[in-house]
Amino acid sequence: MKNLKKLFVAFIAMVTTISCGDPELPVELFPEMQYGAYARKMSQEGKFNFYDIAGSSVDMHVEYYDEAQGANIAEFDIDVEYVDVVGGGASSIARTNFRTISASEFQVNSDGYLSNDISLGFTATLAAVGATESDITGGNYFRYWFTITKTDGTVYDYNNTGPNLQSSNAFGALFRLNVSIVCPSSLEGTFNAVTVGWCGLTSASNSFEWVKSGAENLYAVVGGDFSYGAYFSCYGGWTGVPAGNLKVQDACGILSPTGASQWSEVYEFNDISTANGNADLIIDWVNDYGESGVSTLSNWSGGNWPDLN
Repeated sequence: MKNLKKLFVAFIAMVTTISCGDPELPVELFPEMQYGAYARKMSQEGKFNFYDIAGSSVDMHVEYYDEAQGANIAEFDIDVEYVDVVGGGASSIARTNFRTISASEFQVNSDGYLSNDISLGFTATLAAVGATESDITGGNYFRYWFTITKTDGTVYDYNNTGPNLQSSNAFGALFRLNVSIVCPSSLEGTFNAVTVGWCGLTSASNSFEWVKSGAENLYAVVGGDFSYGAYFSCYGGWTGVPAGNLKVQDACGILSPTGASQWSEVYEFNDISTANGNADLIIDWVNDYGESGVSTLSNWSGGNWPDLN
């Protein structure tokens, strides 16, 4: 790793007359970039949890490289924008400044390079773009832009840095970073369910279980009874169940059915609500065969159900 760092510093320190696309070089060099500079992300941890904004951050350790081991870098600017992919861009917020890190904040690390720790806080990011919790949606993301300004006024950013330098794992230049707003989902567990079916009959209370299936936010019903007892009561004790690949999807608190039954029936949730202090989760469902029901899920092993839609 140290050899890679030294190799890159040697290249950016050269007064080059080499063309941009020389296949022998590990990075692209532009004629006007005699002495380049970049920041390298050495580590990253954390996430933006939609349900814990105040406690969420993405923390990185960054090293700075130029022909003088980062000594000719004056500042490191961070901008941020909010990208609304869920709403097709309707709620996107334009790029604005998040923070400027001056060279006086750099510290020499054990490898002899200037570096520092950078924390991208969820709360601070909202403040930077002028948004509140009600303005954002899980599944969207913040995009951070990083710009280096050297002491001679030369600026290096995403637009004037070659893709080889940005995409290479060896160099990992930090000029742009997307941080998604995630919604951890933990709805797995057992519960009792009673369903008023399309036939007007109410099922007996039976035990069911949701288990994660295929993704963090997808849940299958163990045993495949997506009717939560309605088939048994409405079909005179028949033990058949919808089965297939039906699952419940939790998209940041919005529940919806995915997949289809073994007979290719597709389900919809007309309404989701909670009752009795979130002790009960009520699902009003229907499928395209005409079967429907209102299922009340209670005594969930996770305690009270979270607020869901």
